[in-house]
Amino acid sequence: VDIERREVATGSGPVTAFELGEGPVVGFLHGPAGLDEPTACMRDLAVDHRVVAPCLPGFGPTPGDPTLRTVHDWVVFLSELTDRLGLVGSRWVASSVSAMLALELAAVRPEAFRSLVAVAPTGLWDPDDPGVDLYSLSLTDQEAHLVADEEVRTALATLPEGLDADGLVELGVSRYVRRRTAASLVWPLPDHGLADRLHRVVAEVVLVWGSEDRIVPPSYGERFAGLLPTATVAPPIAGAAHLVALDAPAAVAAIVRNDSG
Repeated sequence: VDIERREVATGSGPVTAFELGEGPVVGFLHGPAGLDEPTACMRDLAVDHRVVAPCLPGFGPTPGDPTLRTVHDWVVFLSELTDRLGLVGSRWVASSVSAMLALELAAVRPEAFRSLVAVAPTGLWDPDDPGVDLYSLSLTDQEAHLVADEEVRTALATLPEGLDADGLVELGVSRYVRRRTAASLVWPLPDHGLADRLHRVVAEVVLVWGSEDRIVPPSYGERFAGLLPTATVAPPIAGAAHLVALDAPAAVAAIVRNDSG
């Protein structure tokens, strides 16, 4: 599959976006691991879809933007990004913190998405079922909670070949910025009032969880479904942790295909 990398101009600066495949268009928003290149799930979907996957500010090749201080700032940015990508009214997939932002946007801009596959979205909070505080863990434990598959986890942690001293420093800074950016959206609590706005979402939503997610437990699927007008909870994907599309790319791609009709 041919991959096109381009820079999209936004008010927050240039955003790196990857495009691959041919067919019905699907937008894809990554999770807290960021996006350096198209993932296995994106490549699977690209067999029969046109996948458009932007890297959000602070999550990889797109520089961070200090003006993105609140969830409201991020939602305004995401609204602009969907315009600049020409994907308003398209089908989208979003993971974790990005799924929360997508639901926030769908609540205030109903035409933003035709449908949304929301993979383990953050944004709700039940003190009796809180999940694990990811950012209270060591880096090794964070990785284990994000991804269950040891091979995938190793690949994420492996240093690229040929990096000199400056390259190693840049990589370390990039990984730190990703964690800090993701943490800013969910810490100390992920509840920014989304529960009060989900009734405004008119897009069809499919909620996807990994059976081993301890960050946002699968029990939250029914909580989201109870607040969304049109939502389906897919059966939990066995063996997958929080970043389901990394642990089980083919399974998530199959759900997206089914959603695409």
